Amino acid sequence: MTVTAILPVPAEFLQRREAVFTSVAGRSTLARIVEALQTRGDVVVAAADPLARDVGEDLRAHGFAEVPVVIADAPGGRAHCLVAGLRAVAPTETVLVHDLAWPLIAPGVLGRVVAALQDGAEVALPVCPVTDSIKVVDDAGRVTATVDRSPLRTVQFPRGFTAAAMSRVLAAAAEPEPGGDADDLAAAVSAELPVTVVDGDTDVASIDLPADADYLAAVIARSGDLFGRGEAARRPQRPAHRSP
Repeated sequence: MTVTAILPVPAEFLQRREAVFTSVAGRSTLARIVEALQTRGDVVVAAADPLARDVGEDLRAHGFAEVPVVIADAPGGRAHCLVAGLRAVAPTETVLVHDLAWPLIAPGVLGRVVAALQDGAEVALPVCPVTDSIKVVDDAGRVTATVDRSPLRTVQFPRGFTAAAMSRVLAAAAEPEPGGDADDLAAAVSAELPVTVVDGDTDVASIDLPADADYLAAVIARSGDLFGRGEAARRPQRPAHRSP
């Protein structure tokens, strides 16, 4: 089975360039993600036109000159990037989709997503159980109920698709505003595709750069090459402005 990962760099990052190019522990977010995804197959970076040159320069600076950068149609939203990336993927291939907000990829999660696709899943989604207590609060600020959290899950990246499923997802995706974000999971559900869940990793999370740069550096320093494999060292304290 051939696996190609698509990493979208949509136009929204023109206003948040630090999230793409900030160097933490010797790697930009872009290069760090590409390096991790290459352990499972090919990588295509699909960028909005105004970002494509800087994306290419960053990849070359980190030794990834061979990684193709394809340009999304205007206005360069996430869905446009995914469409451009999918054009570079053979119809028989399987596709991984990642997100720049998740600069660390747990090797175990990546392996489980690929394994699910190998076993016949059309869409593979890493998830984690919700462990926080969740309350229902009325308009007056009073707690009225406790939500049963047993069926609830948080979702992570990367996500896996067959090429055919990805085509259906993009056909179902809608961007209400030019350059807006496309929710590939919501589109998969809307297209009535069966979504197979695999175990995620509680040590990975969405990161806000540059605000969370120190936290990210601490996670990298703690985990090294064993990131995401359950090592016993203490987990760095996450900044208070971000949820776990």
